[in-house]
Amino acid sequence: MQIWAIIIDSFRESRDRKMFWVMLCISIIISLTMICVSFEPGRVNFFFGISEFETDIFTVGHQVRPETIGAVVVDFILDLMMNRIGIIIAIIATAGMFTSMLRHGAIEVLLAKPMSRSKLFFARYLGTLTFIGFHATIFVGLTFLVMGLRWGAWLPGYLLAIPLIVLLYSYLQCISVLIAVVTRSSVTAIMLTLVAWTAFGGVQLVDDLFTTFPQWQRYQTVYTTARTVRWIVPNTADIGLTARKWAGTDSVVEFMPASTDQEKSDRDMAMRVETARLNVPTMYTVGSSLIFELFILLLAMWRFSKQDF
Repeated sequence: MQIWAIIIDSFRESRDRKMFWVMLCISIIISLTMICVSFEPGRVNFFFGISEFETDIFTVGHQVRPETIGAVVVDFILDLMMNRIGIIIAIIATAGMFTSMLRHGAIEVLLAKPMSRSKLFFARYLGTLTFIGFHATIFVGLTFLVMGLRWGAWLPGYLLAIPLIVLLYSYLQCISVLIAVVTRSSVTAIMLTLVAWTAFGGVQLVDDLFTTFPQWQRYQTVYTTARTVRWIVPNTADIGLTARKWAGTDSVVEFMPASTDQEKSDRDMAMRVETARLNVPTMYTVGSSLIFELFILLLAMWRFSKQDF
């Protein structure tokens, strides 16, 4: 009960922050914007038909293909608004939750309760996850209903994006928590977490370049190092692709123009990278990332347990 009470208290604290309502407004605005769009064979209507754009991308035969609509939603709307902007907002909103707990006066009250420091630490950590879990549920739930009710694209697998968004946030939140415990500075936690996120993406980009240009793999030392580091750090770049795979949508690479030899070459390279990522079992990418997260959390918990308050 004590752990549950701390989780609820953490969620209430996040709810009192302005970022909570900013993310909620973003979810509602995007959903309302999606309602203004409709898909018909051979065209897309905007603002309830006031404007239209002729395209065959979403049409197969004489019907609109739901899997193609889902690909656009996952790769552009979900990936941009929740997996990028939403995660940044969540990191900013929750970075102060650990530092506020460590302030003199607040920490003494919590430590006075009959609960070990490790339980207090993990309860607070789970409390921060409820923030992104709530907003991921609202965003994915609303966009799922719009796709189904408005566009006729019912994709149940799209709902699995909810735990994936929470998973992506947890990869970064463990870094934020460790920095917050060490420095007791929210600003430092935010900045270094974003730096770490950029570094994780950079490592995966380097590895993708070796897949794109196989001839580079002759630099065995660099190639092996890039592959090894990629499996050590969280695979943040694969979350969007996993969401699309679980939703059963089409590949957006197929939409790339290919009227010239250069465009065909670019599309082939992009397809090669995507295929290589899809061939890696999700349990491997998620498993290695969770091992990294667990290590960072145990390190942060150890530091929290050893601190004098």
